Amino acid sequence: MDRDRDDLLLARTLELARGGIGRVDPNPLVGAVLVKSSEVVATGFHRQYGGLHAEAEALYRAGPRARGGTLYCNLEPCAFSSPQKHQPPCAEAIVAAGVKRVVIGQIDPNPKMRGAGVAYLERAGVEVSVLPEGPLLERIWRCNKLFNTTMALHRPLVHLKSAISLDGRIAAAGGDSRWITDERARRHAHRVRSGFDAVLIGRGTAETDDPLLTVRLGRSGGAARRGRQPRAVVLDRTARLPLDGRLVRERAHQLMVVTTDAASEEARLGLSDRGVTVITLPDTAPGTVLAALWQVGIRSVLVEGGATITTAFLRSGLWDLYSFYIAPLILGEGISAVGDLAIAEIPGALRLEAPQWRRIGDQQLLSGYRPGWYEDVHRTH
Repeated sequence: MDRDRDDLLLARTLELARGGIGRVDPNPLVGAVLVKSSEVVATGFHRQYGGLHAEAEALYRAGPRARGGTLYCNLEPCAFSSPQKHQPPCAEAIVAAGVKRVVIGQIDPNPKMRGAGVAYLERAGVEVSVLPEGPLLERIWRCNKLFNTTMALHRPLVHLKSAISLDGRIAAAGGDSRWITDERARRHAHRVRSGFDAVLIGRGTAETDDPLLTVRLGRSGGAARRGRQPRAVVLDRTARLPLDGRLVRERAHQLMVVTTDAASEEARLGLSDRGVTVITLPDTAPGTVLAALWQVGIRSVLVEGGATITTAFLRSGLWDLYSFYIAPLILGEGISAVGDLAIAEIPGALRLEAPQWRRIGDQQLLSGYRPGWYEDVHRTH
């Protein structure tokens, strides 16, 4: 019964943690529940970057009732200080409040922290329980997919996205792709876009669609209202992105063009003179590009490119999630979302893990993880 109760309350911390989505990056999503004598005394969650951590908020709300209680949190409480941290260590606050027991979902994968919170609490005489392997632990790790990916794999989180017809086309035979999905699905896609540091496409998509790659949420607000916009990233080996396109004309200072030595100096200067950040690399393979974006502080990338770029990421294995907005259309001849993956038999197919379906207007949204994602990020546990 105690294990069941622990699982129930840890699941509650996940619900609370999600209240910080889009507001706490690059910090993790954390929720906390404080229980005493089988009664929930207080709850808390990390509401915004720089603000109180979940554990501190719950302890503040509980006041003296925290003494002798049990604190549940989905992530190991922090136990270190640094000039970059906005808040003091939660482990110290837990000890000072007289909490008797702490139940933790996952150990923090941050090398500075990994296990330090548990060790600090145990040295102070606090009983600590860490969730064992199982479905709930996987849910907890997936809740912090951005934080866990960047900490464990030392590269940006990569989320692939395609809007497709029932027969897997992203455009008609003539190249027309506007619009496969309806307005409701496009608004949802913009909300998803608002959670990323960068949106990445290829030059072909930039020329065909002439997109802005901004977040447009209208009066509903969100990231656009708060002024946060993802950087636009265009992969362009020869730096021939049209200078009269909307990305250069309207978003030059938020635009990064990733090119190679195959681009002429004149082409690169033409872009940089307009305020575009030009990054020259040996190649535009996913691994090379992600390493460069990581160096300039990009921690999450939404890939909205066509089949060539999507296929390159799929073949490289350097991706974490894939979302399909599936519209009730049949295009027949057209442009496929994915190219050749050299898969000869069904057992070799890429199968999304932890898939989730959601209806949005007339569309179905299918999202899932790269096979092996959980095992890869969990190695540091």
